Amino acid sequence: MTKSIGVIDLGSNTARLVIYKQDEQGNLIEVDNIKRSLRLSNHLQNNRLDAEGISITLTCLHQFKELLDARQVQKTIAVATAAVRQAENGIELTQRIKAETGISVQILTGEEEARFGYLAVMDSMNVDEGVTIDIGGGSTEITYFQNRRLQESHSFPFGIVTLTKMFLHSDIPTEAEFAQLRSFLAASFASKPWLMGKKCPVIAIGGTARNLGKIHQRSVHYSMDSLHHYPISTESVTGILEHIRSLSLEERRQVPGMSKDRADVVLSGIAAFESLLEYTGSDVLLVSNKGLREGVLYESVWGTEPPATGSEIHAKTAAQFMNRYHIDRAHVEHVKGLALSLFDQLGAQGLHTFGQAERELLATATLLHDAGRTINVYESSEHTFYLLSQVLMAGYTHRERLLIAMLAAYKSNKLLVSQINRHPDIVSKQDKSLIEKLGHILLVSRMLDRSMTQSIRSVQLTKTNGSYSLICVGKRTDHLEYSLLDEPLIKFSKGWKIPISFEAAIAKPKT
Repeated sequence: MTKSIGVIDLGSNTARLVIYKQDEQGNLIEVDNIKRSLRLSNHLQNNRLDAEGISITLTCLHQFKELLDARQVQKTIAVATAAVRQAENGIELTQRIKAETGISVQILTGEEEARFGYLAVMDSMNVDEGVTIDIGGGSTEITYFQNRRLQESHSFPFGIVTLTKMFLHSDIPTEAEFAQLRSFLAASFASKPWLMGKKCPVIAIGGTARNLGKIHQRSVHYSMDSLHHYPISTESVTGILEHIRSLSLEERRQVPGMSKDRADVVLSGIAAFESLLEYTGSDVLLVSNKGLREGVLYESVWGTEPPATGSEIHAKTAAQFMNRYHIDRAHVEHVKGLALSLFDQLGAQGLHTFGQAERELLATATLLHDAGRTINVYESSEHTFYLLSQVLMAGYTHRERLLIAMLAAYKSNKLLVSQINRHPDIVSKQDKSLIEKLGHILLVSRMLDRSMTQSIRSVQLTKTNGSYSLICVGKRTDHLEYSLLDEPLIKFSKGWKIPISFEAAIAKPKT
């Protein structure tokens, strides 16, 4: 039985409600997402939220409650961050929210906020060491993790709204204003020596990070829309900052990819990214589309321990796709076993030098090759490619996602070339040989369970006088699969450049 979970993040800049559906295995699918720009940091007067700030917050939470009720959400988790945390009347506000809407809001400490961001990254990225930065309206959370374990964390009492109010007073910030901002940021990060010279990826969380990613993608005409795990070089971060800080507010709003309701405060956030990249000695910023809300949700569903390895993230991603697109688990698990067996035997025969990374790509593709059948069985390959390349696959880079999509959807070289040509900035023509060879393994393995009955139990690759034979061990010698195997083996032979045929063998009865 599925249930709905709503997560409300009452931030210092924006308030957001995200609604998820959870299945019996705990897998989650986002079904609704709405945000309101409240700018609560601007309503902190003498350490108290003013009347207008309280009013707009209550109105927003009433509206969120309407949507929660309309969606029949059974469980709601609500958290508040820096603006409410710093306000002397923050608890009074949460009490009024509870009294008027029935929603209980937990005011997070800075350390809790940092940890939730770390949890979200660990659940969605296959990165062993990194620094996270989540810059909101009124606070900035930093963590350092190593071997996927949290080592250090800190919450700075400044964010994009407060930094802008402190330093950037001109429509086009002056050199003096920007110098003061950069000096303040450098001194703040230097107060945490555990950040210095880590030379690991800096992972940026939150709206400013997503906005920076969109701006960069538009500037380079990036061929994918996805932001999660999008890399931006340190030089590019500085280049974008230098460009947009020379523009007026109205000109900034016109920059392709710029969020118009963030244009007045975005400079402070990007400057913080630049400063942290410099202090850590990192050469890349990774954009995370997952953050506080996902961390809160993760702890509610899965507990406080993040996935220990990237393989665990990959397994959970595959399970979510299989559930979401109603994939026959017994069938794809059997195809996976046949494909990996053939992959290993081809390697043992000296026919390829692929390693564990390629083996794992093949494994994931076999599990997800039927995703497109949910949409249309006749164009399932095209739909499979679209789904796997467009729907977020947690734990994979953009290149890995495209390779899995191409492999899972593989039918012919003509189709493969057209897919590669759509993404020349991410995959290369050198990837064609890899996908072609692994694609033929998948095509043969799929055909060996065409009836989805797992009748062909195993395969054995043998070599005699320079020719190869695929011995297929099944219950009988007249399975449907055998009558359909000639064509994929002809293509396999051409793709791998080896002569190959098949033999049907009967499995020995179990004793």
